[in-house]
Amino acid sequence: MKNVVIAVAGTNGKREYKDVSILPGTKSRDVLLKLDLTGFEVTTPDGGVFAFNDELYPAAANGQKLCETAGKVEAGLTSA
Repeated sequence: MKNVVIAVAGTNGKREYKDVSILPGTKSRDVLLKLDLTGFEVTTPDGGVFAFNDELYPAAANGQKLCETAGKVEAGLTSA
């Protein structure tokens, strides 16, 4: 088991930090669901992004800080 720190954007410009334990096989989506963060994605402080189904355990070091950021939004025009 590894322990990681998840930084989540809070209200009023504050940051919240959550300690999360992950096991082998834990995926990005598992952490998002556990923290009830629909529409977010797991990122590293240096800008790396984990896909929804990426495993976190082999990629994250014990004690590493990860971030939860709002997912990317794509907008486009609909044809009339």
